[in-house]
Amino acid sequence: MVLWLLIVALAAAEAPQVDVTKVAVSAPAVTAEVDAGKMKGDLTRMAPSADGRSFYFQTVERDNRGNVTFHHYVFTPGDKQPKGTDQEPQWAAAYWSAKSAQSAPGMASLRITVEQQQKRVSATASPVGGDLAKGAPGPTGGAAGGAGGSTTGDAVNAANQSQTATVVTLKLKGEVVGEFVNAPALPGTTFGWGPPGTGLIAFVNGAGRLVLMDGQSRKQELDGTKSVVMPGWTIDGARLVYLERSGRKKLTLKTLEVTIPKS
Repeated sequence: MVLWLLIVALAAAEAPQVDVTKVAVSAPAVTAEVDAGKMKGDLTRMAPSADGRSFYFQTVERDNRGNVTFHHYVFTPGDKQPKGTDQEPQWAAAYWSAKSAQSAPGMASLRITVEQQQKRVSATASPVGGDLAKGAPGPTGGAAGGAGGSTTGDAVNAANQSQTATVVTLKLKGEVVGEFVNAPALPGTTFGWGPPGTGLIAFVNGAGRLVLMDGQSRKQELDGTKSVVMPGWTIDGARLVYLERSGRKKLTLKTLEVTIPKS
């Protein structure tokens, strides 16, 4: 933990902010297939190890009384399924704390705002961040906001299917980087901060695609990404990793090589 915090502090002092339009990103490559059906509960965390050879998964299981049980797994690509472990590894906790923080590592002024309000949402709308968010459509998606061709009957049916929900929205410089409807807000499941001092962030947009943004609000939407959850950088900043939902209980672990320009 101390070593990780020292790395963050040193990198933040040395690294300048980055123009995201100059960041080179490879096409996504399949690293492994993950059977979520082999894990108990709902996935809430993923963290790559420092050497990139293994991944930590955390899931949460809730009973009818609202009691919560955490489960911990370590997965190595090549294994048939994640292996249970007694607790979250220290390196995983440190990684998650940095990637899901409210402020960018080393840049306290670059800060995510949190908004909570009651909204009327479509019962069939798609959430920002996919199934984890369970809620309303993002700025680029949603069942109720389609293009022309809808009839009055369609509008009435949509209204009848709408409901009042508690919506928690996470925004960075006005951009939605996470939205949670009638569900606990889980920072880090829909975004991940970039290397310390760069001002970069990777987040899931309303269409389920991966987007990179810098501190000046410049964006780069990454081709070939879809149904993204748990996006994040590896500790060395050389790769982006995320899970793609490929079925109800099927996940594909994907990796993109990243080249961040030097000043």
